Amino acid sequence: MAGERKAIEQMRLSLREQPRGFELLLAQAVNACLEGDTRRSRSALRLLVNATIGFDALSMLVGRPAKSLHRMLSEDGNPTLENFAAILAAIQHETRVRLAVSVRSAEQ
Repeated sequence: MAGERKAIEQMRLSLREQPRGFELLLAQAVNACLEGDTRRSRSALRLLVNATIGFDALSMLVGRPAKSLHRMLSEDGNPTLENFAAILAAIQHETRVRLAVSVRSAEQ
């Protein structure tokens, strides 16, 4: 547990020093989901939550118990689309990072 807390704090510091990291991790979470890699998507979201607002604040923002959010974003979690969208919206709101979608063909 202490090792995990240290890793989370290191991630927070790293993302503060390199703000573009928030954007990249958020994009990774969404892109992984769109590619069908929900495990990688949940992992990236879990890192973002831990490195930014934390599960207690996320709980207040999305109206779900922190314990449920932990389960949703766990390795075996399965958040509904509604919960996934609420988590993304809360992270965007708190970090002031906005997602934008672009379309490109598979040939590019």
